[in-house]
Amino acid sequence: MTDPRLEARQLSAGYGETLIIDGLDLALPPGKITAVVGANACGKSTLLKAMSRLIAPRGGQVLLDGQSIHQVPTRDLARRLGLLPQSPIAPEGITVADLVSRGRHPHHGLFARWTLRDDEAIAAALDATQITDLSDRPVDELSGGQRQRVWIAMALAQETEILLLDEPTTFLDISHQVEVLDLLTDLNRRRGTTIAMVLHDLNLAARYGDHLVAMLDGRPFVTGTPDAVLTEETVRRVFNLESRIVTDPTSGRPIMLPIGRHHMTKAPAPTLELQP
Repeated sequence: MTDPRLEARQLSAGYGETLIIDGLDLALPPGKITAVVGANACGKSTLLKAMSRLIAPRGGQVLLDGQSIHQVPTRDLARRLGLLPQSPIAPEGITVADLVSRGRHPHHGLFARWTLRDDEAIAAALDATQITDLSDRPVDELSGGQRQRVWIAMALAQETEILLLDEPTTFLDISHQVEVLDLLTDLNRRRGTTIAMVLHDLNLAARYGDHLVAMLDGRPFVTGTPDAVLTEETVRRVFNLESRIVTDPTSGRPIMLPIGRHHMTKAPAPTLELQP
């Protein structure tokens, strides 16, 4: 099977009378992890919603393997593409296991029976997100971080070729952020899943993303490898922030060190190795 391809061509989308993204062209590298970064309200979430058919485009189109995503049957699309939106809402009183099991619904026809494969996929998703011991708990009784891991488990149980995640590390402390991103990397390497995720942390985006997209005013300002995208000029233009870029001694990827106005004139030279 060839790697699935998801791309936007001259895509425009928004809400009400407000246009958020306009004339956007973007292709997700198949089989890779793409991290989408940018300032608040630059169009990151709107992009993922439009590329997953959650909102209808005002213009242009989204193509899945060369076919308009709006022509793909709903159940077929749900088997091939998964979306974890920002702040999803669980039905009142639903348990963790029941919510995660909903990720298997696209794999069932009208009269299909539950199978051992479904049980295995759910168990694997619960284990991978370390929430097996929460299986019988109502989701609305959990902490924000625990609920986020439940939603990620549901997305994993769906076992799609493409997975889009809008701020998957929201509500998580730093150790669980790293665990989730390690988990998504495992999924990408083991299954070849094409992953695109919106992240606020530029350094985590650069460490875990094979491909970065920096958004500015509803369009990609620059795309490419972490080394090509995470530069002082990009941070200045996209985030209106002065910074220094150094090399992570662990991963070899770039790290952004912000320079606040209280440190503009007395910032010491970084102790890490500077990029050429």
